Amino acid sequence: MSTKPYTRSLILASVAAAPVIFGPAGADALEPIESLGKNIFFDEKLSIPANKQACASCHDPARGWILPNATINATTVVAPGAKPHAVGNIKPHANAYASFSPPFRRGSFGPFTAPWEGGNFWDGRAEGCGATPGADCPTAEPRGAVSATIRSSGLPSSLQARYAKYLGPIADQALNPFPNDVEQNIREKNVCQQVKTAKYKDLYRQAYGGDIDCSPNPKANPACRTSFKRLAVALAAWQASSDVNSFSSRRDKKLADDPDHAFPLVGFTDQENLGHDLFYGIDSELNRGGKDARCTACHNGVPRGEPADPKGEAPKQLYTDNRFHHIGVPFNRQIQGVAKGAKTGLRAHVTDVQAGSFRTPTLRNVAKGLSASFKKAYTHNGWFKSLESLVHFYNTRDVLRSCESLGITQATEKEALQNNCWPAPEFPNPAVFVVGNLGLTASEEAAIVAYMKTLSDERTPKKP
Repeated sequence: MSTKPYTRSLILASVAAAPVIFGPAGADALEPIESLGKNIFFDEKLSIPANKQACASCHDPARGWILPNATINATTVVAPGAKPHAVGNIKPHANAYASFSPPFRRGSFGPFTAPWEGGNFWDGRAEGCGATPGADCPTAEPRGAVSATIRSSGLPSSLQARYAKYLGPIADQALNPFPNDVEQNIREKNVCQQVKTAKYKDLYRQAYGGDIDCSPNPKANPACRTSFKRLAVALAAWQASSDVNSFSSRRDKKLADDPDHAFPLVGFTDQENLGHDLFYGIDSELNRGGKDARCTACHNGVPRGEPADPKGEAPKQLYTDNRFHHIGVPFNRQIQGVAKGAKTGLRAHVTDVQAGSFRTPTLRNVAKGLSASFKKAYTHNGWFKSLESLVHFYNTRDVLRSCESLGITQATEKEALQNNCWPAPEFPNPAVFVVGNLGLTASEEAAIVAYMKTLSDERTPKKP
């Protein structure tokens, strides 16, 4: 275990003198609009057929907010829908900490990075432009797939100022899974009617100051649609709460308990501290020379308005830049019905960009729920089945021979690892410099994985 030039008594005194509380204790600490969103999130009746799927069915808090089916994660990756035989076509994105993604916008972010950031979904199409009063929507030109947006005009006038903070990409994203016929497969009016009779219906009244209105009138903008959008805002409110974004990982707690709140952390092993130093390219006793695994090229960010965090010591480090990167992920032939080249990422949303760029997911909770019996899948198409293989890919993508040179086409992860090769990327011209030849040793790869495993929140919201 790492130590610092502090006496044990001083360490214990410092910890005792400055206890840290990580957010509210439970649902009783939530605002009515947050509690409403939480109940909606877990309600399996909000699907057709009923009792088949809830938001939580694809975003299980106990598994790091991803699909809680190890068999599917290890094989076909995509989630089944409520309707019999319906399946998705891309791996469900973890939704915790997604509320920190800013509204979709164009910018200049340096080489190897697409000139867009923000939004929600892998392609950013839930733009969240309703969070910016007066902004045109959609903001992407030329554009492809774009989600509807929610503006403050859809909220009660007396609550617009109070609830405006919940508008944005996460609210726009919440509009989509319910009517999707390969997800919850339920129309807006049916969602409204189900909430109207649900055991938590009084929360709507408390949140919005009146009963939910499921009328189909007026025809041009029916009341049930307005109510549906308000339910999406409630989902966004809960997903923005500390019940979801608890910052309660071992990394967070040890950083808060540390005497100087800086790495190396007293409560970490040398391996975990080395993983952090490699992650950030920090020259230290454990990482002499400052070898840089370049993880921060994509997985470094803080909430808007907070100072940059080059050393990874911010209390609210998000471990994503919410931008779009092309790392050369291979095609996953195990996703049935999805042809090679069909899932283009950002290009499906903004048609004048290169195919293959996807929004960077947070590393928070990437290891949550992992065990010998429960495996996860990683990257947008779930080609990688372990953190170890993903880090090894980042390190050696351009070093190992190609699987195609061995006569293996469209190799799975298992086939690639067995033959010590990597498949060609699904889309050409992947990022160089930040991926492919990092020069890490096997023990350094393991240290980075060990560090990522400290990022799992220890607090897990329970079904209401």
